[in-house]
Amino acid sequence: MPKSNQSSVKFGYWNIGGLFSKGMNKAEDPLFLKHIENYDIVFLVETHVGYNSQIHNIGKFHYHPICRKLSNNNRHFGGIAILQKSHVKPHVKILINSNPDYQWIKLEKSFFGFKSDLFICVLYNPPVTSKYTQELSSDVFECIEKDIFQYKKMGEILLCGDFNARIGSENDFIVNDDSKFTPIFDTYPTDKNIMTRKSRDQKIDQRGKEVLDFCISKQIRILNGRVLGDTFGNFTCYTPNGASVVDYVAVSEEILENVLYFKVSRFIPTLSDCHCKLEWELSAKYCVPGENDIPIQLKNMTPNYIWTDCSAIKFQETLSSDTLQNYILEFNNSTIQFTQTSVDEASSKLSNIFLSAANLSLKRPLKKHTNKQKNKKWFDASLQQARTNLLNYGKIYSRFPYDPIIKNHFYKLNREYSKLRKYKYKQYKQSLISQLDSLHEENPKLYWNLINELQEKNETKKKCGVQPSTLISHFQKLSQLKGEFQSRYTELCEKLKQLENSKCFNELDSFITESEISKAISHLKCNKSSGLDNISNNMIKNGQTFLLKKFSTDV
Repeated sequence: MPKSNQSSVKFGYWNIGGLFSKGMNKAEDPLFLKHIENYDIVFLVETHVGYNSQIHNIGKFHYHPICRKLSNNNRHFGGIAILQKSHVKPHVKILINSNPDYQWIKLEKSFFGFKSDLFICVLYNPPVTSKYTQELSSDVFECIEKDIFQYKKMGEILLCGDFNARIGSENDFIVNDDSKFTPIFDTYPTDKNIMTRKSRDQKIDQRGKEVLDFCISKQIRILNGRVLGDTFGNFTCYTPNGASVVDYVAVSEEILENVLYFKVSRFIPTLSDCHCKLEWELSAKYCVPGENDIPIQLKNMTPNYIWTDCSAIKFQETLSSDTLQNYILEFNNSTIQFTQTSVDEASSKLSNIFLSAANLSLKRPLKKHTNKQKNKKWFDASLQQARTNLLNYGKIYSRFPYDPIIKNHFYKLNREYSKLRKYKYKQYKQSLISQLDSLHEENPKLYWNLINELQEKNETKKKCGVQPSTLISHFQKLSQLKGEFQSRYTELCEKLKQLENSKCFNELDSFITESEISKAISHLKCNKSSGLDNISNNMIKNGQTFLLKKFSTDV
């Protein structure tokens, strides 16, 4: 594919209330991945995971965590995750930071086509009443304010996250601020006369007043309720106590005109405990390389044959059939010469005997051209229906958050779904444990498969995050021969050819006996993956009584 020119950068932010919950991994949830797949960069807060979570990629995104230390009850709280797609990752720099409640990144102006570098801070400001907040030595916004003083000299600022503050529809700038009517210094930057904000949440708390003062002093403007896509200031948080706006995106006044849109998505109760996803888009100008800039010819990999307990009998019966016996007889009557071509032809004929027998007696897995993720085995139809009902009613609750009947019914559905999900998960685990009692001796293979299911090991094939063209280009550069070594390389090649042609020992020139072949076959281990020829050890071991004489050669 050719390179494509991009005119914007798409961002997403979400307080997800934990990446993991009872039997649910949002990093693999199809619904969650669908809701973030169209963004270039995604910010997640309250991930509730540590650095040992074994997450490397989430969908098409590279995963970079910022985690708190374990709490006294051995649990993770807070936490931030930065997700980046491959085409922007080299140009997004994660800046050094010592506070786990916020993280700065820098978007390079040279790549994105900005007038200056863009410094983005994603933050989670814990509730003012929490014990964690009361034990902090300094306020989160005080630390961010110090960083802004440094970064604003080098570029523009963007803040996003859960502020846990309610600011109503109060102004975040000085109205009618003009240096012509006020005796001030010439260097004083006056606030622009911009559109005032609107908000469905009219309450203002103490922390909200501090946020407004912060925005006014730093000339940072909040997008909620101001930009196309959210002109009414929709709620971002839904709890049994009511709806509110606590999640915000704010930018430097200078780049407010570069914001193409801002949107508060509908509340999805199965993916977040109480928060909505925020998304916005900034105008930019950059080029995304195509996936196949270098023409690549890859060998089509055929799936291996499925080998079950009854496969050995079927495979041997096929080898004894008239069709395969004719193939074997034809191979016996052929003459193998002392040439590379003749040996290769004989090897190909022998391989075809194995593959012909396998095609007639063994099965192969169906090749599915889909990346659709399956639900967990315990996630049955009843649970799927309960989830659908909850999601559908969540749309109604998002529109009428203050209707007591709708609110009570929504949280009733939420409790029922959560209770049913925990019950199904627990029931599934107990059924696996009950099967393990008798399988350890009777069927070890099935036993360990069940163990892996209990440990929730992910067996899905993950795509490589690096494109084939990038890998080829990288290794071509590594193996490229410099001109100063060309003569030495030619000299070594000539010496190797001479050594190959000279006979220094003849221990391997004797005939290979049937006993040697039989001994080698006996050392093969069953149930191992085959090579590119799809001939497994199981086929060789179970076909040796028919083909052992064919292995020995008079060459």
